[in-house]
Amino acid sequence: MITFNGKMLSVSGKSLELDYPVADAFELEGRIIVLFNPDAYKEKFGQFSNLIALRPTGERLWVAELPTTTTGDRYYKVASQTPLVVYSIYSQECEIDPATGRIKARHFFK
Repeated sequence: MITFNGKMLSVSGKSLELDYPVADAFELEGRIIVLFNPDAYKEKFGQFSNLIALRPTGERLWVAELPTTTTGDRYYKVASQTPLVVYSIYSQECEIDPATGRIKARHFFK
């Protein structure tokens, strides 16, 4: 069972403190997929790579690729867990490979 509150993530009763507040977290193919709150990044420049995968022990497996190189890009919503589909703030719908964090397909929407 996975629960979260703020920066705390609980996986089967084991608590992990993460770097940012969690917006969504779930198990997929033996990995814990975590979407950090997209508003947690306060820097004026750069991107926020806010979709990650962890082992149940807390070890980081990957940080998801972002669809653009535009400052401020980040994911804001998990649209589907299977397949793993997320939306970026720059109107990109991305299917993410849960094994690697790489974008398998992306589509622009408005």
